[in-house]
Amino acid sequence: MSRARSTRMRIRTAAATVAVLGLAAGCAQMPADRPAAAAAPAAREPSRTVADALAQHRKAAESARKEGDLATAAVELQILTVLAPDDATYPRDLASVRASIAKETRDQLAAGNAAMGAGDVDRAAAAMLRVLALDPAQPDAARTLREIDRRRLTRIQADRAAKVTLQDQVAMRATMRAQNDGNDAFDIEQAIELFRAGDATGGLRDLRAYVDANPGNRAARQRIGNVVAERARELEDQGAREQALNLYEQAVALRGDANAPWATRMAPLRKALSQDYLDKGTRAYRTNLAQAIAFLETSVKYDPANAAATLKLKEAKAARDKLDKIK
Repeated sequence: MSRARSTRMRIRTAAATVAVLGLAAGCAQMPADRPAAAAAPAAREPSRTVADALAQHRKAAESARKEGDLATAAVELQILTVLAPDDATYPRDLASVRASIAKETRDQLAAGNAAMGAGDVDRAAAAMLRVLALDPAQPDAARTLREIDRRRLTRIQADRAAKVTLQDQVAMRATMRAQNDGNDAFDIEQAIELFRAGDATGGLRDLRAYVDANPGNRAARQRIGNVVAERARELEDQGAREQALNLYEQAVALRGDANAPWATRMAPLRKALSQDYLDKGTRAYRTNLAQAIAFLETSVKYDPANAAATLKLKEAKAARDKLDKIK
């Protein structure tokens, strides 16, 4: 099991424990009009169950701190403060970990911004991903990562456009005019070259317009679908899974055939994206409930059969409703 996956599992378990403890604490409160019970002894030994939980979460906190997983360590220490409210060690350790998180977040943000200024987008991306691992709701890091994706896409588009020389375009157009009595084939080639050169929006618009005007031209629709699917596969290989899925879906629609060769790529992509958003929602659950719900709704949208996402979304909405009632 990878370290990242192990960390996510520990955070999910810890978050569930905090929720259960909070519910138990709420249920255990005594009504105001009930006579107060006899005072408990000043120093009561913890029950065996609580003692076992303390040992388990203390070990998890120590292990997470040694591994540099400060976010998980903070969650575990927060649980320990609930389990042992009279022990001053845990609040002190929690404050120390939170201070370390704040410092490393600032340091990584500074390093990422410096790398962006120097044009080193790979180093900047690594720094911003570390920031989000520490604080999933950090807006500056998320904004910078979106800018990095935009720059990378722009560079790819520029590279593609540079490969399409004016001479190639003139030769292609002359050939198409000689081979076709009409202009349909030429219009297709022009739209395809526009799409391949990086103008995905304009190219797709022209390709859809052609398909709408010529729905019965099976050969042309098959070629158009293949071109769009090729670009989708390139994006998938680059890790841009949402963009890839969108283009695969458009390729199927343009081709007019749900059994296209690349259609089998869509289901695994949806499941992978659903899992990605489930992980994001789980991480955001403890700090930003509204964002967590948005992530979890996206997860269920991509894969309605994802039982874990459906259950977590139900849990998050219930927690939100409970908070709304308290407010």
